[in-house]
Formats: sequence, structure tokens, C-alpha cells
Amino acid sequence: MAVHRDDSERFRRLSILGRIGWWEADFSSRQYLCSEYVCKLLGLEGEYLSFEDFGKMIREDYRARISREFLAIQNMEVYEQTFPIYSTEGVVWVYSRVGYKEYLPDGTLKAFGVLQRVEMPKEEAAKQALQRVNDLLYRQTSISHSLFRFLKDEDISAGIYDILKDILDFFRGGRVYIFQYDEMCRYQSCTYEVVAPGVAPEKEMLQGVQADSLPWWTSQIMAQKPVLLETLGQLPEHAYAEYEILAKQNIKSLMVTPLVANDQVWGYMGIDLVDRIRMWTNEDYQWFSSLANVISICIELRKTKDEAVRERTFLSNLFRYMPLGYVRMSIVCDEKDNPYGYYVTDANSIFADFLGKPASAFIGKTASSFSREAAPRLEYLLEIVNTGTHKEMDMCFELTNKHCHVVIYSPEKNEVVALFLDTTDSVQTHLALDHSEKLFKNIFANIPAGVEIYDKDGFLVDINNKDMEIFGVRDKQDVIGVNLFENPNVSAQLAERIQTEDMVDFRLNYAFDRTEGYYSTSKQPKDVIHLYTKVSKVYDSKGNFTGYAMINIDNTERIDAMSRICDFENFFLLISDYAKVGYAKLNLLDRKGYAIKQWYKNMGEDENTQLADIVGIYSKMYPSDRRRMLDFFCKARVGEAKHFQGEMRIERPGEKGKWNWVRTNVVVNLFEPENGQIELIGVNYDITELKETEAMLIEAKEKAETADRLKSAFLANMSHEIRTPLNAIVGFSSLMGETGDMEEKRRYMAIIEENNDLLLQLISDILDLSKIEAGTFDFVKKELDVNVLCEDIVRFMKMKAKPGVEVLFDRHLPECRIVSDRNRLNQVIANFVNNAIKFTTAGSICVGYDKVDETRLRFYVADTGIGIEPEMQDQIFGRFIKLNTFVHGTGLGLSISKSIIEQLGGTIGVDSEPGKGSCFWFMLPVV
Repeated sequence: MAVHRDDSERFRRLSILGRIGWWEADFSSRQYLCSEYVCKLLGLEGEYLSFEDFGKMIREDYRARISREFLAIQNMEVYEQTFPIYSTEGVVWVYSRVGYKEYLPDGTLKAFGVLQRVEMPKEEAAKQALQRVNDLLYRQTSISHSLFRFLKDEDISAGIYDILKDILDFFRGGRVYIFQYDEMCRYQSCTYEVVAPGVAPEKEMLQGVQADSLPWWTSQIMAQKPVLLETLGQLPEHAYAEYEILAKQNIKSLMVTPLVANDQVWGYMGIDLVDRIRMWTNEDYQWFSSLANVISICIELRKTKDEAVRERTFLSNLFRYMPLGYVRMSIVCDEKDNPYGYYVTDANSIFADFLGKPASAFIGKTASSFSREAAPRLEYLLEIVNTGTHKEMDMCFELTNKHCHVVIYSPEKNEVVALFLDTTDSVQTHLALDHSEKLFKNIFANIPAGVEIYDKDGFLVDINNKDMEIFGVRDKQDVIGVNLFENPNVSAQLAERIQTEDMVDFRLNYAFDRTEGYYSTSKQPKDVIHLYTKVSKVYDSKGNFTGYAMINIDNTERIDAMSRICDFENFFLLISDYAKVGYAKLNLLDRKGYAIKQWYKNMGEDENTQLADIVGIYSKMYPSDRRRMLDFFCKARVGEAKHFQGEMRIERPGEKGKWNWVRTNVVVNLFEPENGQIELIGVNYDITELKETEAMLIEAKEKAETADRLKSAFLANMSHEIRTPLNAIVGFSSLMGETGDMEEKRRYMAIIEENNDLLLQLISDILDLSKIEAGTFDFVKKELDVNVLCEDIVRFMKMKAKPGVEVLFDRHLPECRIVSDRNRLNQVIANFVNNAIKFTTAGSICVGYDKVDETRLRFYVADTGIGIEPEMQDQIFGRFIKLNTFVHGTGLGLSISKSIIEQLGGTIGVDSEPGKGSCFWFMLPVV
């Protein structure tokens, strides 16, 4: 029976055992078809391998020759070569020869041959061993030199650049570089770069590159994986962004290794070849990554060193310049390691100040040499060292009387550090507070006024002895806890004021018959005390409301004390609110000092302004006044003037060109220029109101004098004006009795009536003036017909007009009824017409009115008389003003008319042109 034999399996095993495989070359497609052994040796994923890719697997020093020899098969029959290739097992030597070749019918040439792994030729092995030893020595020397540079140079950048240059020279690369990530590893920037001659640097263009723009590259580096590319074609398909940026830089091969510190990637170092392809060896990567680790470690060491130096410097400066006393002490032990003392190894100047001795007196010396208390302190320190705890204590230095709070701890064996915080101010403050508290309690208990303290809800917390006496309280506990707002003597309105206002003072008749059941008292129900009470809210240092403080003064027995308190308060209120007195004290030489708020206000300055920006500048002072003040300062500096007093003008805030008056008094209080001190005390106070009052008094005086002159003239004129009609009345009355002629009697009677009317008008004007002066001028407003009023006046005045003068009712409305005082309107219009009759000898006098708008009527009397000069038109409505002294009248008619119209809510005026006539008018609001 025949046995089936599987020769293919035997051949495969034989191929592995003999380390031999076959290949078939297609010169048309330029590809090899490889056996299983060849595929495994070369690391192929499939059976086919291009001529070009196989050429790249041949070691560089054999690549060109072997590729050329193989292509020569097309013309030669023999091909037999031994050469090194890059394989899955590194660089190995292979033997390759052609078995046969044939041409297919289509003319395609195919060749069949074998590829066998062989041992390295002896001469080549010796050569490579020597080269490898030299390379290893070079690389070891390079690493040692790199470490030496970092240890030697303060500037690590120089060492880094030297290493990068060595790498560039060794690999004959195009550029060597270091990239660094930011803290969040979002951006990468080129921090170091060296380039070969003729290769363009890329550093400036590779700053702030987003890490996520190169996802494959970043993932490799962050995973602490190197990137070794013999060609860019080895990039994965999804690394198109990486391919694009590398291709732009004309990179053929590259090697990149991550830079790691504390297991964290902080950057990477790489080398680019731009002129050729390189098959990277394990030795290449090991050396390159070793240098990268050297750089990374040395940078971190330098950072650590720099950080340690900074930290040491910081701590040294901190201990020397911090506002704490610092001392470091070392425990001294004998040969048996028994402690017997300690000495000071370091201390800062503040501790020396506390101790009151120079540092040289104790640094480096044992405690017993400068302190009598060393022995007990040693036990104290040993306890801290042995227990590993810290202790705190308060102490006072005898020489300096400095109080300190001390914290003592042991940083390491037999070492003790003590920190001294100056608490002198705090101790003194506590002593002062203790003294103040005792003083307050003493005052609270013995002040001659009742004091009550309530919490924020109105419950009584404390009460002093005087208050217990005032209210007849036998035991303080009888009243503690009563509520202020439930007191029957406190009204609801008063309780509301106390709760809403910060300070309330009031007088209260405190009746004890109302307090039954409120608290127990020794006072009788009939007793009533008269209290002056002040309640103020109490706030803590943060401004939080905490309660009420009440002060009670028994007004019955303490009226004098209350009066003094009131007078004192009112005095200061008067000063602050009304006196406007400012005070300042300063040194003339440096213009430093202080002033109260009112002084700044009087000077027209903001209270936050520095005195040096005001004194000697006086930007708000009137120029001539400023010169007087500066002249005094110049004389005061040389001792020629001791006092200055004057009234100064200060520009009024917000009112340019207007001035306040300020009286200033300055006195030289201390003159010691040799000690840099010329002390001035200045007082200023605002006298603007005094000046304005003075001006008003002068104006009133002038008006009074004018009025006096006018009244004198008026009395003289009145005596004449009254005497004239009286003489006529008396004279013509006598003549009437003597004559029997009736015509003559009628003429005398007409003269007497005319003078009666004149005398009556004079007396009416005087009476009206007196009523105006007394404020008793009466108005009776009723509905009236304006047309009837004007017609009556025109009809009456026609009889008084001179021959050749016509009195007319001019412009008017068809119908007009208003509510006003008919008699007063008649008085004003009639006065206008009477004046017109006096000064009009020919022409006409027109009485009329028209409607200005819906709420006003304008009445007027226009004549063709002599007119009024412009300078007299402003005075015409004044009292006792007469344009013609030869014309009868008091000079009061127009003044009275003006008063009537103004009291009716209207306005009055005149339009006149000399020689052409006048138009007197008034406008009246009407209903």
C-alpha cells in the first residue's frame, strides 16, 4: 500500500533548517514573488516585494552596488552576491544567486533564484566589530561629555546646543531639535534647533503649534513611544496631517524620542534627515534616547537645583527679613551622646534686637556663655526634640522689655528652631484695654447719671448704681431682663423713635404709679421724677447693631448738670453748623500738618487734598490776596513776620467768578528753622454772610437816606400842595360872601369844587400809601363788565380834559366780563388818564384794552402829550417821583397803581417817546 508524502511540508522545514528561500523576479512589474522563509526574514505582510523596497532593505554601504548588479541580470547570465540587509532580526548577511531566467511569450523577463542567510564574512565582521566598538566609544564619550557640560556650565542652553550639534554631526543630519509642551500639553513649541549648512531652520515657524493638530504624532509621544521613520511612507494612513507638515520640510527619515520627567512627557527630541533615507539601528536609537534622557534629567536636575537655590534664598531672606525673630539652635552632646548644652547656629537681626545684644555675642556660642537660664531651657528644648512636638510660650526680654509669643519646634534631630512674634504692642494694648475696662466699670458704677444697657431686642442687660438710686431699685436682679419697649412710661411714638433713630433725647415726666407690675421699686406711686434721657444705638467694630445705651439724668436734682451738658452740646453744634470756623496746624518748611474739615471748606478745597497741595499754592484764592499771603510766608521763613490777619477772597465752588470772603488769622507758634520747624497755626472763618449783610445794610442805608430825602421833599411838597387848594377854598369862599353877582358866585364855586377835588385826591393818595405801608390795602373781587368800566371812565374824564384834547374809548372786545376789584381798576386807569390830561395840551387820550391770550388782558391809556425821557421811564413808578414840579400832584399815583396791579397778579409799564406821547399799560390775569 503506497503512503502519501507531503513534500511541501518537508521543503518548508528544510528551508527553515537551511535558512534558505526562493524568489522570482518579474522585471515588467518590477516585483519579487517571495517564499515563506524570505517573507518572514524580511518582515513582509504579503508575498510580493517591489524592487525599490528591497533596495531600501540593503545596508547603505552595499545598496547602490547590489541594486545595480541585480538589474544587470537582464543582460548577464550570472548574479551571485553576498551582502547585508535590514531584517526582522536586525542587520543580517544573505547570499543570493540566480538559478535561471526566462522570457514569457509577451516578452516579460522573469528570473528565479535563492536567498540564503549566511554568516558575516570574517573580514566584514572584524571591520564591523571595530566600527561598532568605535561607535560605542564615541557615543559613550559623547554622553560623558554631555554630562560634564551640564555639570560645568551654569547656562544649560549652551550644553544642550553642543549635544544637538554632536548628534547632527554623527548622523550627518539636516536638523536636530527639541520641542516642549505647555503645562496642559495643548501646545508645542520648538525651543532648541541646530541645522546643517544649506538646511533652512524651522524654529520660528514652529511656535505654539496645537498638539491636537497632529493627533497620531501627539498620541505616540504622550504614550512615551519613539517615532522612527526610515521613510515618510511608513506613516499610517490616518497621519495625513503629520505627513503634510513633514513633507513641507523635505524630510526623508527621522527619529524622535519623548522627553520624560517624573513619568510625565514634557517634550521630545528629534533628528531629521533631508538628503537621504536611513535604516535606523538599535544602537542609533539607544544612543539618541540616552542623550535625550541626559538632557531631560539634567534639565530637571538644573530646575531642581535652581528651585532649591531659590527656595534656600527665599527661606534665608524670609528668616532674615520677616517681621519675626528667628533663631536656630543645635544640641551639643558629649562622647556618650548625652546632651549637655546647646549653641546658636543662626539668628536674624530682629532676634538680636529682641535680645538687646549684637549677633556676634551669641551666634556660634553656647547658651551658657550668654544666658543664665540655659540649663532649664535645655530640658525644655530636649522635651521638644524627643517628643517631636512644638511648644508655645510668652516671654519678656529683660534688656529690651520686649514681649514676644514664641513658637519652638524641632526640624530634625538635635536641631531646634524658635520663632519670636513681637507682642509688645498687643501686651500694652491689652494692658491699656484692661485699664480702660476697669476705668469704664468705675465710671459706669460711679458716674453721677443713670446708665442702662439694653440688648438689640430691648431687654435690660445692666444698670449702674445711680440709675438704681433714681428709680428706687433695691436689687439689680429685680430689673434685669425687663423690656424697654414695654415700659408704661414709654409711649408708642417714643418707642418707634428709639428703634428707628440712631440717637434720641427727650424729657420725660416719669410717673411711678404706672410701673406697678413692671418692676419692684421703693418709690411711692405718687412720686414723679423729671428725667432728661438720651438713648443711642450701640454698634460693634464691624458696624453691626448690638443694643441701646440709655443715660438718665434726674432733672429735679441735676438740672445744673443737665444744663451744662446741653450747653456743651449746643455749643459744639453751633460751632459745627453755623460758626464756619476752620483750624489748621502745619510746618511751613515742608507744608505738612493737619486741618479740620471746615478749614478746607473755607479754602474752597476738598478735605482729602494734601495740605502741601494747598498751602503756598492757593489756586482758589484771589490773586492779590494770594500775593499778600505768600509775602507773609516769605517773611515768616526769615523771622521777619510773626502774625498775619486779613480778609481773603476764595472762589466759590461751582460758580466761577464769584467769591466767598474768608477772614484769616495765622500766627507763628514755633520758630526753629535750624531744626526744620516753623510751626504755623491758622484759623479761618467764612464771613461771606457778614459781607453780604454789610452790603445789604449799606444798600438799605442808602435807600433809607433816599426815602428820607424823598419824604422830606414829599412833606415840603405836600405842605405846598395842600396849602394851595386850601388857600383857594378859603379865599374864594370869602369872596362868595362878599359878592352878589350870581355869575361870579358860580365861577367862584367852580374854583372851590376844583380845589376840593384836588385836595380830596391828595388825601386819598396819602391814605392809600399808608395802607400799602401797613399792609391793609383791601381788595374786593366781583364780576364786572370791562366795557362799562372803561366807558364810565371815558365819559367822566371827557369833562376834565382841556380844550382841544379828545378822550376816546379805543380798541376793545365786543363783550368782556372778568372777576376783579372794579374800584382798584378804576383807580389805576383813572390815574393814567389824569396824568395824560396834565401833560396833553392837544390831540387825544385813548383808553382801551385787548386780549393778550386766553388768560391775560392788556389795558392801556395812550396820549399825544409831551412824552417821557428814557432815563426817567425806569423811575416813573417810584414813590414821590414827579416829572414836572409845576404840575399839581403827590408823585404817588403811579407808585400806588404799580402796587395795586402787582397785588392783583399783573405787571405794569410804560412806552414813551419824548415829544410824541406816552402809553401807560398793565397786563392782568383774568378769570
